[in-house]
Amino acid sequence: MLTHSLAMLGLLGSLGATPPAPVDIFAGGVRLAWADTTYENIRITWTEATPAPNTITFERPGLPDRQLRIIPADAPNEVLIDRWSLVPNGDPAAVGRIVVSEPMGDEARSADFDRYIRSTPSPSLAFTADGGLRWTVPPEPGTDTTPNDPLDVDQPLRYVPELLLDELPHTVMDCGQIRLPATTIPSGVIANRNKPYSMILRTVNEWNPGGQYNPGAEVATTSITLTAPASTPYGATTTLTGTVSSRWIYQSGRPPACQEVDGWQGGGDQVILQARNSSAGPWYVVGLTKTIEGGKYTFAVRNPGAREYRTVVPASIGGNSARYGSTSTVKLVKSTTRVVSAKFIQPVIPYGTKPQAYLWVDPAGSQRAALQFKNASGAWQGLTWKSLYAGRGLIAFNWYRRGATQFRWWVPGSTTSTGLKVDPVYSGTFSVTIR
Repeated sequence: MLTHSLAMLGLLGSLGATPPAPVDIFAGGVRLAWADTTYENIRITWTEATPAPNTITFERPGLPDRQLRIIPADAPNEVLIDRWSLVPNGDPAAVGRIVVSEPMGDEARSADFDRYIRSTPSPSLAFTADGGLRWTVPPEPGTDTTPNDPLDVDQPLRYVPELLLDELPHTVMDCGQIRLPATTIPSGVIANRNKPYSMILRTVNEWNPGGQYNPGAEVATTSITLTAPASTPYGATTTLTGTVSSRWIYQSGRPPACQEVDGWQGGGDQVILQARNSSAGPWYVVGLTKTIEGGKYTFAVRNPGAREYRTVVPASIGGNSARYGSTSTVKLVKSTTRVVSAKFIQPVIPYGTKPQAYLWVDPAGSQRAALQFKNASGAWQGLTWKSLYAGRGLIAFNWYRRGATQFRWWVPGSTTSTGLKVDPVYSGTFSVTIR
């Protein structure tokens, strides 16, 4: 250890003789290096001409010095200090140095070094076209103020997303943990896992090899149901209903446990109704609505012909949370020809008068409708045909059966001008009475 060695004062003939100047103890500067690749401890070494007790101090400009260790004179000129003793922080401009001193005031200093740990704000989030979730944080806020300092390592800062899920094995307390590959750029994509998770973003460098904990994101999934009638009359109002729900990760207890829980269904979620004209056709938007309390929604659409329907709750992002969208099962709603009117012009006529049967249907086409009657055996039997014009037709025929007889129309299916199918239909029964 180093100390000032005072030369013996010789009696040079006078008690007022001037003593010689102190001798410099330190033979060189202070050297710093990481003890190993775990980056847990820092080795501090120095050289001195004469053994002396030493004080190891951490010096930070603008802040009080921090005494780290006192080393006896007979100890080696080396000490290990854990990295947390040097107060790593998120300020890239904050520098420090190690000072080794001895009782007589001689000092030796290390080169300046930073202790920078990157802290990031909550990432911005965006869904990718293939269903992934992109996270992005701002780039490094500044340049290295102590380039090539003795504690710099030849590794860039790394960003490591970490996911906590409700799945086995439980690797973090009662949560499943997935640590994704590190990246050196401040952005990355997390593939869709089809289940909710909590994401934290760790920043890793030599000053925190385990990763600095930074805010991340809460990611939820959704599901949507759809109920629809199998068929409704052409042009009639068709009501479609369903429910939107979501699932999130909830962490509770000590130690924490990860549970998938239902999200609050307060309403206000957008729902899109889509339709297509065939199972191979493209989907197009029919309507938009929002859920009410309980996640419920309703659509009322006019039946234009047979179509397939589905509902979609789109993906959404708000603050540090992201919610995947979902799509309901597909429902086919058929269309039947709507009978507007089916009747006799005069339901009671004298014997020998021709009955006049009338029909009005929608869609208003040129369908060839069949008039049927119920015979004496109670079976329906065809009587005549009528080609409609603009969906309407009137036909007179000979009829000599006295009393009341039931009739009905059968209307064949058709195709609308937009290519949608409309199924055939029987009208309700109507009667004529011959007196």
